[in-house]
Amino acid sequence: MGNTTTVRCVVPTRQVLDLRRFMRSASHSVMCLGPMSRNVVDAIIAYANRLRTPIPIIASRRQVDAEEFGGGYVNQWNSRTFAEYIAARDKGYIHICRDHGGPWQGTGEIELSRASAMKRAKAALLDDLVNGFNILHLDPSIHSASQTEKDVLDMLFELYAFVCDTARHLGRRVEIEVGAEQQSGRYSDAHELVSFLRAVTQFCEQENYQKPLFCVVQTGTLVKEMRNVGLTEGRRNESVDQRYAVDTMEKMVRHMVDIAWISGVFVKEHNGDYLSDGSMALRRRLGVGGVNIAPELGVFESKTLVRLCLEFDQKELLEELLKVFYESKKWEKWMSEQSQASDFDRAIIAGHYTFSTPEFLDVKSRLEHVVKQRGYSVDAIIQESLISQLQRLAWNLGYMQQSLAYSSLRDGTGAPINRVVTMESTGVESQVETRVSAPPNVCLASSEVVSRLGTEK
Repeated sequence: MGNTTTVRCVVPTRQVLDLRRFMRSASHSVMCLGPMSRNVVDAIIAYANRLRTPIPIIASRRQVDAEEFGGGYVNQWNSRTFAEYIAARDKGYIHICRDHGGPWQGTGEIELSRASAMKRAKAALLDDLVNGFNILHLDPSIHSASQTEKDVLDMLFELYAFVCDTARHLGRRVEIEVGAEQQSGRYSDAHELVSFLRAVTQFCEQENYQKPLFCVVQTGTLVKEMRNVGLTEGRRNESVDQRYAVDTMEKMVRHMVDIAWISGVFVKEHNGDYLSDGSMALRRRLGVGGVNIAPELGVFESKTLVRLCLEFDQKELLEELLKVFYESKKWEKWMSEQSQASDFDRAIIAGHYTFSTPEFLDVKSRLEHVVKQRGYSVDAIIQESLISQLQRLAWNLGYMQQSLAYSSLRDGTGAPINRVVTMESTGVESQVETRVSAPPNVCLASSEVVSRLGTEK
């Protein structure tokens, strides 16, 4: 273990619900959400504690990284400050997760040698463990096309052993997610999945490690621009026959779920953004364990900011806002071949990458000044709007059928009161009532703007 014996935990161990045990008894897929902004994180925490159900927050290294590697673009958080922020606000329902932890996954690492990339990957994973991350995704898939299957498995098992041994030394309990192929929009090969899970299972049994909680499986999803273009969304993809796409998706995904279940692992779906309500609801029926949703939430916040500028007649601020978004060029990685996206679309796609920049914060502060004069708050409106999105996802995934913990009452004034049960460090449950005021109705007067923004799901 090298010098890990001198490591001390920075963030105290949080008491969180046992996700593995919860998933064994749950009848719905778990939504795993990306921390696209501070508002997104606040909305997820509020909703998870309101619903009293576990929701993993999945942070890639580009979003939130170790301090020694410069942190990430989200709210200028590093792994420590990110974990501390959540720990100070959560009551035991948020699982902090590392998404895509592995070699070449950090900013500026793509040209590193394998040895250097693995060294940095371990340093980042160590920082995650020290700071109380609950689930670590071990992903050696970058450059996998140029390496043998044995090379990829060797890297995976090296990281797996490092994480398990380090967690044991630190007295941490950590769950692991594994995956070794990049998202393609198609389906995993059943024979390859059987071979992969057999190798992982044998390794865990030989080394006396717990099996992974999740295995990333290709379920026909792929995000491009503001759309899911994978085979699973054939109903909205004119290039794929509807009946063939739906029938094939159900057959293939169910088969993958069965293979994983036999190995004692849950299927994890990545690129679950922009799925229709029907496609999202189908995840529960097919037995998909977890669904990753990230850029869709960032795009939703960017659209809400645009709506606020229009609602409060701030067209000059809107032009400045869109300029900041567009000139970041963060939309480039999301473009499909022969894209017909407008500059407006590109700006919206890139928006959330700029939320911590001085240029964006300047525009936002001026918008906040205008909004505050009307008695509202930009962040409060955004967070309530995001919670409505989370409600839609939770409903489609089956959360409402599972949870009997959340009840909505009304007091004498007619305002809703949400009854929430919190988990204190003593393990004793107490009941807390919080009044929630309805957000202002942020509507658009222009049908042209509605069409530009697209139909919200």
